[in-house]
Amino acid sequence: MKRIKIVVVLAVYVAVLLWAYAEIISPAFAYFGYNLFWPGPLTMVWLFALTLAPVSFLPPTLLKPSALIAWWMYMTVYIPSTLLPTLTLTMAFSKLLPLEVALLACMGLLSAVTYCRPLRVPQTTVRPRVFWAVLLTVWVIALTFVCAHFKVSTLLVNLAGLFLGGSEYTIRSGFFDELSQSGRLLGYTTGQIGEALDPFFVAYGLVYGKKKLILLGLVGQLIIFAVLGSKSILFSTIFVVIIYLLMTRYRRNFGLGLISLLLGVVVVSAAVDLKSDGIFLSSITTRRTLLDPGLLTGFYYEHYSQTRHAGLGYHFGGAGENIPAPSYEIGLVYFGDQHIDANANLWAEGFADFGIPGIFGFTLILATLMWLYDSVAARNRAEFAILLITMQAFAFSNSAPLTVAITHGGIAMTILLWCSRTVQPPAEEELSMESWPDDLAEMESAGALHGA
Repeated sequence: MKRIKIVVVLAVYVAVLLWAYAEIISPAFAYFGYNLFWPGPLTMVWLFALTLAPVSFLPPTLLKPSALIAWWMYMTVYIPSTLLPTLTLTMAFSKLLPLEVALLACMGLLSAVTYCRPLRVPQTTVRPRVFWAVLLTVWVIALTFVCAHFKVSTLLVNLAGLFLGGSEYTIRSGFFDELSQSGRLLGYTTGQIGEALDPFFVAYGLVYGKKKLILLGLVGQLIIFAVLGSKSILFSTIFVVIIYLLMTRYRRNFGLGLISLLLGVVVVSAAVDLKSDGIFLSSITTRRTLLDPGLLTGFYYEHYSQTRHAGLGYHFGGAGENIPAPSYEIGLVYFGDQHIDANANLWAEGFADFGIPGIFGFTLILATLMWLYDSVAARNRAEFAILLITMQAFAFSNSAPLTVAITHGGIAMTILLWCSRTVQPPAEEELSMESWPDDLAEMESAGALHGA
């Protein structure tokens, strides 16, 4: 019965998403590649079947961090990557079939990870005073290092400008100029602060009721927001809070809760924009979060079906002069600017590098990272471990797995979780994930877990 409800609500979500696309997104952003070529009835039935199919094996209950990643990838990458290439490209539908079948198989692999037993990872014991002293010291030093590259007045102007309607692209341009002079260390540092250290404070504060830590994390995020001009920092922080609220009420029905939430976001955004004759809300929610990954998957698939695959040559020194990174090549071909970095999800990047085998290869890397994080998290409080990974789950919809692990704080977050086991306050109920269910029947009956 639970899966039937999910299928029904999901079908409504897909229908509403297509309606919003046809009525708002495509007319306003056709110049950006959001074309609309409605396929025939049989093709539409096939597309609907493909979008609904993963519900049969995705876990409806949120008990593991990997389940959050699998569901987020499903909603923000798989569904748009299944629908949009057919709607936006002029490629024959038969040529898109290999992509669609590969994506379905990869979605199955990611879902399978959520049912795997975790590895036994040795635990470490860190005294609370030592842990917090080291963490706060590293946080202060990292923030000081970042701020030292910018004037305080510049950061204040940037922050005020963003909230007063200024352009984040101007701020981002200034950051990249500084990055080109200072080196990659500045970029890696902002990534670790904005997507590992600050989210750790926020997650710990939410789960254990430490308001000062929430405030500390938000202050850090505002500073990184002012430095980068990246709305993803702001949205992903909001995402952490949303996932926390979903866990407190819809843990046993997380899939249904997430679909319902996104359905509401699409409907409300469309309603407000239609009434105001604008596109703002639909652009920053429906388009950027729920459709952009699918548009880029289509672009990458179309382009690298017609030219040689990039391989790994562009990652290494001199080869990069002759083989541009796929994101910049897509920026030039589809957006007319060689400086646009059209970074995309793992499946787009995998196809650009190695074709269909690359899609499976990148999925295997992500599946391995999910399994390893589940293993490190196994003896931790479930809500805390899940909440910590939300920033990385958000990043996976726009970046390759290793990029998320290294640049977006995935490794740092895993280390923090591993070290923080002994500083987490005892829960009223046993919330350890050490004895996770082995099959779906046990998962659905795990009502004894707090928040279920």
